[in-house]
Amino acid sequence: MNIMLVSVTERTKEIGVRKSIGARSRDVLRQFLTEAVLISEAGGILGIVLGIIAGDLLAIWLKVDVIFPFGWAIAGLLVCSAIGIGFGLYPAYRAANLDPIEALRYE
Repeated sequence: MNIMLVSVTERTKEIGVRKSIGARSRDVLRQFLTEAVLISEAGGILGIVLGIIAGDLLAIWLKVDVIFPFGWAIAGLLVCSAIGIGFGLYPAYRAANLDPIEALRYE
């Protein structure tokens, strides 16, 4: 959540420009919510890839069969999506409710 709040603070002027040329609040909300979910999903995919590599190396070292639990991978990605939505909603809502004039004046 802190990363997204910092992102909103650093991009206040950009939000002001977007809103001043006609972007609706839901457009800004959608932008930041999508960004939060994509960051969370990227972390989830990276975790799955690193887990596969570590699991395969361990299986080779122990000389056992390599097993990949697809269900757990999907569950992990769903949890990552929920976390992205949950922790991205407040910063996205805050960005969407910025006043364009105050956002343009921010520095």
